[in-house]
Amino acid sequence: MQKPSLTIIPSVPVWKQGETLRFDRKFYDGLLRYTELWPGPITCVMAQSSSPLPDFGVVEATPGVMPFTCIALKESEIVGKEHIRDATIVLASADAHDQLHLAALCRQMGVRCVYVIEYIPETRYQIAALDNRNPAAALRQKLYLWLGERKRRKAFELCDGLQCNGTPAYHEYRETPNRLLYFDTRVSKEQLIGDAELEARLATLREKKPLRLAFSGRLVAMKGADHLVRLALKLKKLNLPFHLSIYGAGELEAEMKRSIERNELNELVTMEGAVDFQRQLLPDLKKKVDLFVALHRQSDPSCTYLETLSCGVPIVGYRNQAFGGILDLAEIGWGVKPDDIDAVSWMILRLDLARDEIAEKSGNAAGFGRQHDFDTTYRNRIDHLLSITNGRKRS
Repeated sequence: MQKPSLTIIPSVPVWKQGETLRFDRKFYDGLLRYTELWPGPITCVMAQSSSPLPDFGVVEATPGVMPFTCIALKESEIVGKEHIRDATIVLASADAHDQLHLAALCRQMGVRCVYVIEYIPETRYQIAALDNRNPAAALRQKLYLWLGERKRRKAFELCDGLQCNGTPAYHEYRETPNRLLYFDTRVSKEQLIGDAELEARLATLREKKPLRLAFSGRLVAMKGADHLVRLALKLKKLNLPFHLSIYGAGELEAEMKRSIERNELNELVTMEGAVDFQRQLLPDLKKKVDLFVALHRQSDPSCTYLETLSCGVPIVGYRNQAFGGILDLAEIGWGVKPDDIDAVSWMILRLDLARDEIAEKSGNAAGFGRQHDFDTTYRNRIDHLLSITNGRKRS
């Protein structure tokens, strides 16, 4: 019996120099897990990037050594019949506007098609509003997004299944058959916080020392990074003993450093920079953080949520649809209305006096992380693809 062939068409690009291919590490690690669990050959069709390589998180590989086949598209080339003719099933990105034709193409060829979706229309419009200050340009962008959403929903009428990263997309596209809900994460079973590690950190929490707060992620407005220093200043004015560690890099980094200096927050706020996820960020979250501050305005399904919970760290932040969806599933944190910095500061002040509540939700966070680790998530996603592959054949 012929083994099923999986073709993956991601939204992330590949960098090519001669025979050497460079991949985003997070994507590459996920792809390796597919090759371990999928019972047949895997082909990856990727756009090439001409932009500079990221400063970190890049993997180099050579065709012939990799456990999968990689097809690097030419500039402006879109996926066609020649790229999926050997596929039993295609896993494509519905967030990529140039892949919405694939459901119809797969149907023509008798190939099954499953989309992965992260963003909902609300998030797309919010991002556009941040990027476009010119009213005319903003209006054109809204029209473009509206037309794109119509194409997306037509594609979902033709596809065989949908894998939804986060609850917002899962609820938004509820009419699409064969949906799977998952939460993006890079934390494996071996990296989950252990009971002894958690108890050691909670023992420090109960000593009534200054609360240890943290944020990690891109330092951009979409992630609420512009509110972090303002929050720290409010906590200082409330006379709360605390320390805030900010991990990450981005366009707001220089201004944040100036604001910390200007407001004399150097002893209360530390800019840690972009650190290695495995070697520093995870160990620091497990050992040195009592509360994670997530001031994301948009409802994008950031992997930050699950990766933080996997370290047994509860989250306080803006209750967007993504964070609110997790809060509806488990008591792992506290949510307030987006953009209400005052509410976040008063919440943290209250929690400083209710450390048993922090400890309880730390345990809940660790438990939720154990249900959605990297290994379990990819097993569920592959089982979902196999169930569709082994279903009724298409005419």
